[in-house]
Amino acid sequence: MRKLNLIAGQVLRKNLHGFSWWFMALMPLLAAVLIGGITWYMSSTSQPARVVVVAPTPITSALQKQNDDNQRYVPVRSEAAGRRELSNKDADGMLVVKTTAQAKLYRRDDGQSISTSQLTQALASLNTLTVAQSLGLSQQQLGRLLATPKVTTRSVTFTDSGKMQATTGKSDGMKQILSTVVGFLMYMFLMSYGSIIASEIATEKGSRIEESILVAIRPQTQFYGKILGVSALLGLQILIYAVMAAGAWFLRDSIPAVKELLNGFDWAQIGWSFVLVSIVFFLIGIVSYTVLAAMCGSLVANQEQAGQALQPVLLLAMVGYFASLSTAGANGPVISTMSYIPFLSPLVMPARYGVGQVTLGPALLSIAISVLFLGAFTIFAERVYASNVLTYSEGGIFKALRKSLTLLRAK
Repeated sequence: MRKLNLIAGQVLRKNLHGFSWWFMALMPLLAAVLIGGITWYMSSTSQPARVVVVAPTPITSALQKQNDDNQRYVPVRSEAAGRRELSNKDADGMLVVKTTAQAKLYRRDDGQSISTSQLTQALASLNTLTVAQSLGLSQQQLGRLLATPKVTTRSVTFTDSGKMQATTGKSDGMKQILSTVVGFLMYMFLMSYGSIIASEIATEKGSRIEESILVAIRPQTQFYGKILGVSALLGLQILIYAVMAAGAWFLRDSIPAVKELLNGFDWAQIGWSFVLVSIVFFLIGIVSYTVLAAMCGSLVANQEQAGQALQPVLLLAMVGYFASLSTAGANGPVISTMSYIPFLSPLVMPARYGVGQVTLGPALLSIAISVLFLGAFTIFAERVYASNVLTYSEGGIFKALRKSLTLLRAK
């Protein structure tokens, strides 16, 4: 146990004393702060588009009631006055309205963007009101004419017996958010930590340090020590994110950008079960890919071949990532099968569970399969590592793996 902790501590200290791990851990936070700052600056300094309107007074008055932070309507006396406004860059566009059914919009090329859909909708409402008045419709009749049909939506699922059950539905936007966030975070973390451990092992093999280390330490201890050290780095990074997230939550009312971001989510649609399932799959996925990267790292001969060690890791991760992105609009047998396959299920199943394609039971079954596979695969990877850590084959990773399997069968 002391040697195991020694190796884990060495991996932990080496990365903490270096710049690359801190850069990797803090880059998402710095990127979020930078994007948030740019967004805040642009929103706070941007001016609404100014549209001068040449129209009868009732129309200009009605359009002015549509003014908002993005677009403002200002009446002018004539088209000549409106052109002067455009020429002097005092206006971004000029709207000439002959009737509510016919209008022309002149936009300055270097002016701010004007929402034609908002403008068209406002004129359409005025035109409807004008036509209704010409037909002698009362306000009550006009209200009935313009009444929006009420559509009640209920999400349902079916049991194995064919019985329909109501479920808590998610909006299309929330589906996409859940699928994208879960898949992206998993992909970024596993790529980062897979790269760390593969490079760690490949570097030691290339410098022949392993030959000295393994005189005093068994290969199995070396293998599990590195896995434990990388897991400690992962836990530290998650802890940093958790502390910062908690700070942002407690200060949400003091920071307008954070408050606006949090208010944009319908937290009631997420649920604690989804959060817990995602966390469990996240941890299982990162550890699984770390073990795979460690095994692949032992199959290369030097640091220059570390990229080859990451190829299987990145290939599996990309398949799972793109599958998780498609879960919001696809629920066929391929996606369903992938949500139970180890290495792919940590990426796919949380997204499927988040959008309501599966219930908690199938998600727990997928977790159980992943845990059992992780235990068996870790033992297999440890044996491959022990048989290859002192073997220097230049034939490529797959040739080294075939050789390892041959040696394992011979034991």
